[in-house]
Amino acid sequence: MRLAVWSPLPPSPSGIADYAAEQLPLLARAFDVTTVAEDPGDTRPDADLDFYHLGNSPAHAYVYRAALSRPGVVVLHDWSLHHLVLAETVERGDVSAYLREMRRAHGETGTFVGRQVARALGGELLPALFPLNDRILERSLGVVGLTNFVASRAALKLPGRPVLCLPHHLSLPLDPLPSRQEARLTLGLPEEALLVTAPGLATASKRLDTALRVVGRLLPSHPSLRLVVAGGVDPRLPLDAWAREAGVGGALVVTGRIDLADFVRHLVAADVVLALRFPTHGEMSGALVRALGVGRPVLVTAGTPASEELPEGIVVPVDPGVHETAELAALLHRLLRDEALRDRIGRLARDHAREHHALAPTVERLAAFLIDVHARQEELVALVAKPAPEGSLMEYLVEEVRRAALDIGLPGVPARLGPLLAELAAERG
Repeated sequence: MRLAVWSPLPPSPSGIADYAAEQLPLLARAFDVTTVAEDPGDTRPDADLDFYHLGNSPAHAYVYRAALSRPGVVVLHDWSLHHLVLAETVERGDVSAYLREMRRAHGETGTFVGRQVARALGGELLPALFPLNDRILERSLGVVGLTNFVASRAALKLPGRPVLCLPHHLSLPLDPLPSRQEARLTLGLPEEALLVTAPGLATASKRLDTALRVVGRLLPSHPSLRLVVAGGVDPRLPLDAWAREAGVGGALVVTGRIDLADFVRHLVAADVVLALRFPTHGEMSGALVRALGVGRPVLVTAGTPASEELPEGIVVPVDPGVHETAELAALLHRLLRDEALRDRIGRLARDHAREHHALAPTVERLAAFLIDVHARQEELVALVAKPAPEGSLMEYLVEEVRRAALDIGLPGVPARLGPLLAELAAERG
């Protein structure tokens, strides 16, 4: 079976690029694999099945367009694709196309919210509440979700189509892992410091403003404390200003972009890992899974898949509400002064990750799912809604019926209405 895998690949800074690359050698044992790591233009690889990795960022725009044009299996790394659609519409100067997508997916409420977001008034929360994934779901033969949050919602929207909930795999490029002291020596980090590490690209959703305030509070009782941002920083993020306001000074260490081996070394070097994320887009962080795999206690945001879908005791949840700063300070203080507690949580985390997130069994489950979708491909293609010609009367009628159906709680357009709408469009023509 010929499988076309559509995804950015290293050295792309996308974490999804690493995820896809780690699976490829094992997928190549089961399939004849072709990778599409950048926009191929008008040419497409010959394949029996297309396999699309989609994340909520402009790096996946070409994958999004390809998945709409030829249905295949989609891995939704994020439930929300709002920022991706924004990049393809508003950021290209086409606000009308964005508002049409918002109305199509979310009715009149979507139109109202879309106007605010298009004016940059939506903040981080509103885009997370309006996922804009309906179009890609409708055009998919099957969906893979890396959290139950994503998979369960996809299943509700796609009755009759296969959906797989696949745990985010664990892959560690260092074998054996270095000791904590060896990792610190290699990275030039102070050997005796208490290191709290926030891995990955620093963005607004990772609560680093809160983390810096907490570090400022804890420094008098933990003078060796350092907050390490192991990765790059979103240029829109006022990280230095936050550090000055918190009085953190030299206690903040920012590495800039690093390779995967050093990324894992930073996780090993840490005493505690911060994997806070709010608002959530339904994702499971690869950095979180790696941190669990190296046996570090990880603080996550309560109410997110990282907290809700892992067994109790594997991660330490922090409520993102009004008392987030106080709660984070109390939890960090407790962990930093109790090495035995850190080790106990870390052992539970490592054992869980290695038993339930191992790479080979995860890819085996994925391969079986892809084979099943391919076997049912003719049946599944018949379920995929064929889009009406863009700008046509038929498209207008379908979208009006869809919006009306959404208003009364019905997903999509009932299949029996298709011939009637086509007849109306033909008569009008």
